[in-house]
Amino acid sequence: MDYLENYRNIMKALPARFSEAEVDAERNASTVIKCANGEIIETRSSDTTELFIRVSDEKTGYAYTQDLEEEPIEVLLKGLNNSNFVQRQQKDKLNESTVKRAEMVDDRSGRPDLESMKLAAEKLEKTVRESDGNISSVAIEICSDTHWRNVINSNGLDVESSMNLYSVRATVMAEKDGDQYDATFFQSVSDIGGLNVDRFRERIAASLRNQYGATELRSGVYPVLLDSTVVTNIMMTAWQMFSGMKYNNGSSALSGKLGETIGSSALSITDSPSHELTGYHYEFDCEGTPSEKQRLVENGKLVGLMHNISSATGLDTSSTGNAGRYALLSGSIPTDIIITPKIFYIEPGENSLEVMEKEIDDGVYITHSYDVFHSINIGSGSFSIPCRGTVIKNGKPGHNVTGLTINGRLTDLFARVKAAGNDLYIEEFLRKSYCVGAPSILVERLQINGK
Repeated sequence: MDYLENYRNIMKALPARFSEAEVDAERNASTVIKCANGEIIETRSSDTTELFIRVSDEKTGYAYTQDLEEEPIEVLLKGLNNSNFVQRQQKDKLNESTVKRAEMVDDRSGRPDLESMKLAAEKLEKTVRESDGNISSVAIEICSDTHWRNVINSNGLDVESSMNLYSVRATVMAEKDGDQYDATFFQSVSDIGGLNVDRFRERIAASLRNQYGATELRSGVYPVLLDSTVVTNIMMTAWQMFSGMKYNNGSSALSGKLGETIGSSALSITDSPSHELTGYHYEFDCEGTPSEKQRLVENGKLVGLMHNISSATGLDTSSTGNAGRYALLSGSIPTDIIITPKIFYIEPGENSLEVMEKEIDDGVYITHSYDVFHSINIGSGSFSIPCRGTVIKNGKPGHNVTGLTINGRLTDLFARVKAAGNDLYIEEFLRKSYCVGAPSILVERLQINGK
């Protein structure tokens, strides 16, 4: 990132009008292939660099550019002028001097070529097709990403990192008895050779099997087993309750409960910069704060929150390296700094799905969920989530059911967790800026609305 030398030079001697300045440079180079029927049907590549600028005088303003030829002083002036439109009056606090200059890789050497990615896709497609005889089509998408980040500021901060990974998604269509069904599964790895194709086959087969011939279910309160993908879908929104920013301003259902029991002893939640089940890893956040593994919930007790510098100051603590920009779906450029996870997940247990099905005895296994973003209120914790599932009778899967809605409050759901499964699933989220995961969990009881 040679263009950053110009910014580094300015940071060493800011013009008099500037009190502080910071640049977060993010570059992502991607190659994506889509395969179907053993052939590459689409290939695309991109290489994009984004600069996020913070500049302070009496208060802080923000700027954004992808124009690397633009004069740095002009970009900084944009940020300073934009401070006139920032509602809050105080200026942001920036990190102190830290230097960690990583060995940056500016090419794709050592990364598989398109033919190698195609071979991986062909193997995965063949394996997935074998999972169910009703499958009519299979689409495989493999994305090879190299991501670089560099954060510098006028206090002497200068940190760099790079990350290589592969994101793989299989999507299938199936037809049975005149009805259409679909299923998908995702995995990310640092080495394409580490792709677990058997896991794809198992999950795709189970997803289709749990949809066939679905009927209705009578409304009521049932013992429930939530699939790992369903819990992950819930936590994609629910993680915001652990944001220090929302905790401080009272907009989280957990506000004021730090140090208190908010779930059962079977519930533990962690935010980590890396995990063996994914290729993602995060060395520092967009403010340059180092990322560390942090337990947020320990056997049901709320023991930690995710902080950026601003929210940490509000609780007289330190940033946990959770400054981010891409929390929610938005059409605006996310220049403002908020709080996001790194790899946020519910800790797995030792129980297999089969063991938890036996323990539930008579209940419902919720296998799919939908539209969670519009179905959870972070402030109250209430949720009403459309879903479908499989009836469990005498500890064994029975017939499938659809047209369901699970209802309640997240705090009650957390309190009723009886066991966590050993099937931790982790998925990337918005612009690949963080990951969320969970195992399947056994819940003592849950309201299900059906017919």
